[in-house]
Amino acid sequence: MNKNEFIKLLDGKLKLIRTEYGLTQDKMASVSGISKKTLVEIEKNRKSLGWTSSVALASIFSDSTILHDAIGGDISDLIML
Repeated sequence: MNKNEFIKLLDGKLKLIRTEYGLTQDKMASVSGISKKTLVEIEKNRKSLGWTSSVALASIFSDSTILHDAIGGDISDLIML
């Protein structure tokens, strides 16, 4: 998996991760370091997280079952690649 595929994966899983942890859009935006408006745009597939935000999100939610199932292994190993 390359950087662009990783970013697209996180873009697509963002809402699922948010609901997995029971977070509101406001709280998820705050935790992710992005605005709520940007979060909503990403969840609607109109914007993308980008590399830095994707890595941050994967690190913060490294215990996510959604991410582990999607990636099929340790998230930190993938980021290091």
